[in-house]
Amino acid sequence: MTRRPTLGSPAALNTITPCAACKLLRRRCAQECPFAPYFSPLEPQKFASVHKVFGASNVSKMLMEVPENQRADAANSLVYEANARLRDPVYGSTGTIYSLQRQAQVLRVELNAVRTEIMRYKCRDPILQPPMLGVYNVNSDDCKVNNPTTSTVNADDHTGKQRYYSIINHNR
Repeated sequence: MTRRPTLGSPAALNTITPCAACKLLRRRCAQECPFAPYFSPLEPQKFASVHKVFGASNVSKMLMEVPENQRADAANSLVYEANARLRDPVYGSTGTIYSLQRQAQVLRVELNAVRTEIMRYKCRDPILQPPMLGVYNVNSDDCKVNNPTTSTVNADDHTGKQRYYSIINHNR
């Protein structure tokens, strides 16, 4: 809660600016208001979305169940979940997480394809061009072909572990 002195009579000096929760609920903001530390009067939309999704009573109960040193993080999490739930009423933040995981998987596949293509160009043999399929040893220029339709790329990554990438001839 914020105390803000206003110009005028001495009684006006004790005016309390209500937090966003008390403003929305149209009640007087007491000194021990459970919402005041977490819902600033400067950002009323945060409490409005949390109130719309969870309700003021439930938010108060949830904040009181969390240790005091973690309440600010809990309030921020409630705001994030409420906003996600308003955007996507069915999945909420879970939909966002799923979408990001799917995007990461697509990017992993794309990265592996690019790495495979790089290996193909690094180990290109003029006799076997294009496309060259085989087992590639990245640490030397020694490339050996073992199967004309499917092959495996054996590449050492920067940790010394070996990774195997499959290359399939799609030009048939």
